[in-house]
This record gives sequence, C-alpha cells and structure tokens, in this order.
Amino acid sequence: MKFSNKLSFVILATGLIVLTISSFTLYNFSHNSIVKSQLMVTKSIADEVSGDIDLLLFEKVKTALTLANTPIIKKALETSNLSYSDLSAEKRKESIKRLNEKWIATKDPADNFILKFTDNKVSDFLKNQQRILKGEYGEIFLTNKFGALVASTAKLSTLAHGHKYWWLGSYNNGEGAIFFDDRGYDDSVGGYVLGLVVPIRKGMEIIGVLKCNLNILGSISELMFDEKNQLLGKLKLVRSGGMVVFEKGFEPLSTQVHGSIFEKLKNKKSGSFIINDSGEKVIVGCSEIELTKGGEGYGFGGTFESIDHKKGNTGESWYVVYSRQMSAALMPFTQSIKTIILIGIAIILILVLVSYLFGRKIAKPLAVLNKATEKIGKGDFEYRIDERRKDEFGALARSFNSMAGKLQETTTSIVELEHEITERKQAEEELRESEEKYRSLFTSTNDGACVHELIYKNDKPLDYRISDVNPRYESIIGVKRDDVIGVLGSELYGSGEAPYLNIYADVVKTGRSKSFETYFAPMGKYFLISVFSTGAHKFATVFQDITDSKRAKKDKRRLEDKLHRAQKMESLGLMAGGIAHDLNNILSGLVSYPELLLLDIPVDSPMRKPMETIKKSGMRAVDVVSDLITIARGVATVKEVLNLNTIVTEYLGSAEHQKLERTHSFIDFKAELNPDLLNLNGSSTHINKTLMNLVVNASEAIEGTGTVTISTTNRYLDEPLKGYEDVRIGEYAVLSVSDDGSGISSEDLEKIFEPFYTKKVMGRSGTGLGLAVVWNSVQDHNGYIDVKSSEEGTVFELYFRLTRDQIAEDTEDVPAAEYQGHGEKILVVDDEENQREIACGMLTKLGYIAEAVSSGEEAIEYVKKNPVDLIVLDMVMPKGINGRKTYEEIIKIRPGQKAIIASGHAKTKEVDLAQELGAGKYIRVYASYYVINCT
Repeated sequence: MKFSNKLSFVILATGLIVLTISSFTLYNFSHNSIVKSQLMVTKSIADEVSGDIDLLLFEKVKTALTLANTPIIKKALETSNLSYSDLSAEKRKESIKRLNEKWIATKDPADNFILKFTDNKVSDFLKNQQRILKGEYGEIFLTNKFGALVASTAKLSTLAHGHKYWWLGSYNNGEGAIFFDDRGYDDSVGGYVLGLVVPIRKGMEIIGVLKCNLNILGSISELMFDEKNQLLGKLKLVRSGGMVVFEKGFEPLSTQVHGSIFEKLKNKKSGSFIINDSGEKVIVGCSEIELTKGGEGYGFGGTFESIDHKKGNTGESWYVVYSRQMSAALMPFTQSIKTIILIGIAIILILVLVSYLFGRKIAKPLAVLNKATEKIGKGDFEYRIDERRKDEFGALARSFNSMAGKLQETTTSIVELEHEITERKQAEEELRESEEKYRSLFTSTNDGACVHELIYKNDKPLDYRISDVNPRYESIIGVKRDDVIGVLGSELYGSGEAPYLNIYADVVKTGRSKSFETYFAPMGKYFLISVFSTGAHKFATVFQDITDSKRAKKDKRRLEDKLHRAQKMESLGLMAGGIAHDLNNILSGLVSYPELLLLDIPVDSPMRKPMETIKKSGMRAVDVVSDLITIARGVATVKEVLNLNTIVTEYLGSAEHQKLERTHSFIDFKAELNPDLLNLNGSSTHINKTLMNLVVNASEAIEGTGTVTISTTNRYLDEPLKGYEDVRIGEYAVLSVSDDGSGISSEDLEKIFEPFYTKKVMGRSGTGLGLAVVWNSVQDHNGYIDVKSSEEGTVFELYFRLTRDQIAEDTEDVPAAEYQGHGEKILVVDDEENQREIACGMLTKLGYIAEAVSSGEEAIEYVKKNPVDLIVLDMVMPKGINGRKTYEEIIKIRPGQKAIIASGHAKTKEVDLAQELGAGKYIRVYASYYVINCT
C-alpha cells in the first residue's frame, strides 16, 4: 500500500472512532443532567401555578369574610336568630320543617312567600355584590345559626340547610371553619361551581353561615393558561381521585388522568417523575394546592351527587399537573448532538482528502535527499534540504543538515543574512502601522478608554496600575491624564480594594472579553464597561454612557406602577363610597333616635346612661363612615385659610390625644413647630383627622419606650418626590410625623395607603382605613406625601401648597334658641323611612309642624293641596325623580317656594342646578339629625 493511501486510512479510522466515542460519552453524560433539569423545571412550573391558585382561593376567602361581616348581614342574622330562640328545640325544628316543605312546594319564584327571602334588604345587598363583581358569583345566600334561610339572591332547592354537609362543615360544632364545597357540575348554573362557605361570628359565637357559589374556573383558567406557562407542555387541574377538574379543550370532570399519575395522587405525593404513555415517555410535575388539603380552620370536599349537582367531590384535594413530552423537552439537546456528529464527519473527510494529497507530496523528499547527498559529495557544503517533516524523512533531513552545518561551521551565507534583515524591517513596519491605527482609534473614539496593568503578589491579583487613558476618559471621569498615569486603581477610587479586580483578573487569565453595567455615583451616570485582554498582565476598558436608556426604563416602570396604584385606589374608593352611603342611612337611626329619647328622659332616670351609651357608640360608627367617605374622595369641599401650627396645638390638647398619652405612657410626644409657618387653604377637619391617624400609627409602631415627633416647617420644593413623576415647584407648608419604631418593610410600604390594608399586631385593633384617609385627604388638598422608613424608624412628610391669604376672624355661633320654631309647617321628602321619622321627630321637638313623604312625585301632589313654609328635600332617591327635578316641578306650582337640600352624598351638579332654581343651602348629613332654622 502506498504511503499516501495508508496515511489517509489511518486518519479516517481514527477520526471515526474518536467521534463515535466522544458523541456517545457526551450524550450519556449530558442526557442524565438535562433530564434532571427538566424534572426540576416541570415541578417548579406546577408549584408556581399551584401557588397562584392557592392565592386566588385565599383572596376569595377574604372577600367572602368581608362581605359576611358587614353590619346589614349581622343585623339580619340577629333578628332571624331571635325569632327562633324563643321556641323549644322540637318546635323550632318543626317550624323550619314546615317552612321548608312550603318552600319546596312553591314553584313560582315571584310568590310572596319566596320573595320574603329573595327580595329583602339583605338579598338586595347580596345581589349588589354580584353586580359589582360581575360574572364571579352564582347564588349567594345566608342562613341563621339553626340552618334556616335568611336571604338569597335566587330561589334555592330548599330553605333548610342545617343538615347539609357544607353547612355542618362550616359550623364545625360551633368552632367555625372556612369550607370549600367542590360541587362539580351544577345544573342550576350550567357550569362548574365551587361553593365558598364562611361562618359569621358575634364575639366567640357563630350566629350564621354565608355561602357564595363561585364561578371559579374562569379565574383559574386565566392563571393556568397565561403565556408564560405554555412551555411545550399541558396544564391540568385535577382531584386526588383522578378526575380532571379543568383542562383546556375538555369539559370539566369528563376525563381521568393517566393511571401512573393517579397512583402518585392517591398516595398524596407531589413532585416530578417520568411515565410511559402509549409507548412515549412523559415528564410530569404534580403540586398539591394548600387550601384544598383541609387543614386547621379549613374544610374541602362535598358529596358525589346531590339534588342539583353531579360528580361532586368525595373528600379529594386539588392538584396542578404539568406534563411535557420527553422528546420535546430533549429536542434541542438531540439536535445539538446530530449537528456535532455531522460537523465531525465533515472535518474527518476533509482531513482524509488533505492527508492523501500531502502523502503523495511527502514521498518527494527521498529524491531531494538523494540529490543533496550528491551535492555534499561534490563539496557543496551550503546545500540544505527541507527538514520540517515529523517522520523518519524529517529526522534524516535534520541529521543531513547538521552534518553540512558542522562542515561549514563559521561560514554564513550572505544571501540568508540579507533576507533576515529584510524580514525584520518588514515586521517593524507592520508593528508601527498597527500601533498608529490603535493610537488613532484609542484617541478618537466617543467612549472613554483606559489601559491597565495587573499587579500580582504570590500569583494572586492584588491591584492594577493605569498605563494610559484617552481624552474622552478625561472628560467623563473628570481627571487629567497626567494625574492618573501610574496611579493604582484602589488609590484612584479611594477604596480598600480596587473595584472590579476579580473581573479584570479573569479577563487577563482567560483572554475572553467581558461586559458589565455599573453606576458611577459622583457623576450620577450609568456606564457599560467592556473589558479586553491586551497581553500578559495587561487589559483595556471602554466606558459607554448608557444613562439615558437606564433612566427611560426606570421612568416607564414608575409611570406603570403609579397608573396601577391609581386604578386600584379608584376602585376601592368607589366601593368605600357605596358602603359609606348605606351605613350613613343605617346609622342615622342609631344616633338620632337616642337624641330624641334623651329629650324626654329625666336626668336622674336609670335609662338615661344606657341611652347615652347607645348614642356614643353610634357616633363612633359615624367616624368610620366619615373615613369611608374620605376614601371615596370629594369630601374636603369646604376649605378655609388655616395654619398647621393651630391644628397641631388643638390636637395635642384634645381628649383623643390625652387618651392616647394615657394608653401609651411609655412614649414621649414632642412638637417642633416653626413660629413663622405660612398659611394654607384646606379643611381643618380632614387635616386634623390626618394628623391623628399618623400619630396613632406612629405610636403603634413603637415597642417599648420611644419618641413621636410632630413638626412643621416652610419648604421650597424643586425636586421630585418618590411616587410622583412631576411635582409643582414652589413653596409648601410641611407637616412631619416621625417615630423611632421598627420601620416599615419595603413590601408593606407599597400597600400602606390601600383601604382595609392593616398590619396591626395581636391585641391592637384597626380598621385599615387610617392611612387611606391620610392619602385621600392629602390628594384632595393637591398635596404630596413622602415616606422614608428604615430599621431606625419612619418619617411621614405631608406637603401642602401655601397661600398668602390671611385667616378669617372667628364668627359667633348662632344661639340654639334661634332654631326654635313657632308652628311653621315643614315638608320632609326622603326615600328612607328612618330618615323621615328622625327628621319629623326632631322638627316637632323644635316647635315645627312636620309632615313627610317618600318620593318626589308624592311631594308634588302634597304641595298642590297643602302650602308649606319650607321643604327639606333629599337629592338622591333611587325610585322616581330626584330632588332637583322635584323642586323644578314644585316652583311651577308655587313660585318662590323655599327649600333646602339635605343628603348623605357629596355636593353634585344636580345640587348646583337646584340652587340656581332658588333652593337654599346644601346640608351634608353624616348619620346625624337635622337642625333647621325656618325664620
């Protein structure tokens, strides 16, 4: 076999063997690692979705508990329980049974017996929740502590519920528990329903049970099929019994999970594993949803089949199952192996071809060697042959040339010497041109550039010295070139260790370039720094200014956060406003009826003190309503010129603050007031409430001894505040409340101004409205809030725009005797019966003749037949025409008729229109009574 053929065969065989062994080893080693990685990824996705569903269910629980503990529901339960309490257990059971039989027998939902439960105040309240959270609820219904129906949003199959598993599960032998009724497919709504059952307590006693049927799968599907979860796999929500609760493209509970998965679920095992499905391997991750386990205080389950639903839960928890085809998961890896093999084969073939061509060429030196021997034999000692080969021919050539050299010894070829000189000059010229190009680029680039040399000690990088900088570096860093050449990195940056030393040392060691971002505080700029190795122990850095792009991203994120927060505060404010209006009407009786009764109860009567206690309790509830109305915005409409020093001084002398000092005797309350503080336009009532809330919160933040400081000052604001992308430049009066408590975490700091959000510790009460009131009051004053918090304490700074106007002089209060009537006739128009009774009772006590009607239409008919001296007119009446339209029709009948507007709502455009027609002052009623001067 020819030498060239033999060489090609050896290279081909060796290459194929090495490629086969390398590919096989790489596949086995990497395959196991990738499978383990995919198992972890699959489990983490299942855990993440499971956690999201758990959080969703917990949010539903909080909403249901908030709904269940509203005053209107508790009052209805107390009334219902009282009606059954006088009966013996046997008679009560018989009474509920009779009502239940009548309920079942009555098929017409419009029957008066049915409407008694489906068309009352409580059922209207529950229906309103359905409208607020449209599409989220099916039926919502309320039962008393004996299981009898109190109110429902629709006709149910039964009236008695005390024997049902979900009612017993929530009542929990009087202990109470949150119970999830996994109803399965519910014929009453034509879909999948999860019943959420919560106990309602008064003190430690359970007084009733509220059940909300949730259309849950819509919310769950949004979580499960978010784009980030569609990673080459399938997500399912399943019961531990194997039935699929939800899978995209399938009807709920119509399919079962694979048998291998079922075995894992049956044994209560979460995690990831591999199964065989129809001959193909599948990676599966399972994660159990915490709230469906039925832990302490929670229950989860149902019956397999009941009157109106099928395939109910038999006590099984829920799992999120995420599955991926093994082949799909490994596809990138297998494609890489195939590519490596193809490239390897191509390289081997190229090497074989090259070796064949060179093999033929290598045989030629034998002839050359023969010729050289002849030359030396003839005395030509300068003759040399090529000795670069690595085989026997190369060794023979080297021996031959060595022999010729020794013969020639000191003889040097002039031609070779001249050739060497020429090559050296050419290399030096190329080096000079390269350095000129480098220097031109180094000097003219728009980015800062710097050359360094690493300093080592015992082979460990210790520091680096600056060798050169370009002009742009001088302008960026602000130092001259001559002042930094030869300076150590640690000296230049004034630090114990040179910055980024590990990064620079790694670049020099590996020769691989690196880039990273950093913030240079003295200039307030961000830089992208690129690092390159330039030789032994040397490296270069290039500084690129990226400040604008970084700030643009931060500005965009801040605007998005502010929009999200504003939308959330608006929706919560609307809800708070609605609740406040309903509570306002309810509380009016609680405050005003005791006031009427106290006018007739003698001072020494034993009934007087209980009645005053009832009135006092009602007024405390009025404070909460006031907070809710503040959250709903638009309440600080009456503003005056005032001074923060006056408000702080009055608050520190108030009974509320003196009580706070008694209960927090371990806290030192300090005031640091600027005597030259300027005035502002605002509502003293709301700023006083704001100050009180901040001081109370600061006191609650201190464990043990501490100090709460209230201060005021004038400040010129010309820079942004956290949370505001634009702040009006100008003068502000600043109210500051600081404490030396434990501070607020960054996570809580984002939520502290949300209504109903509270982190009160055990033993301390709170409505979660305090800081929401602060936020909305400051917003109504077009001001700003700056909060700074750390482990050393928290500072709230409130900024209010100044005014140069002076505070008006105090006006004398009108004596109470001037409100006394002398038989003038007043007509009260209000759709709320309680409000009518209260107003008429109070007016009668004051010496007026009072009549009342419930609508605008009735008022018009009354005035046609009966002249009156004054009309007290409610502006918002849900049924029929409103107050403005009523007054417009009345003055057509009786031009110049006197009227005033009284309402629990904020002043609106309709009120302004009524006043333009001739109506008098607008009275805002806060669960209180009317005081009217008819003169």
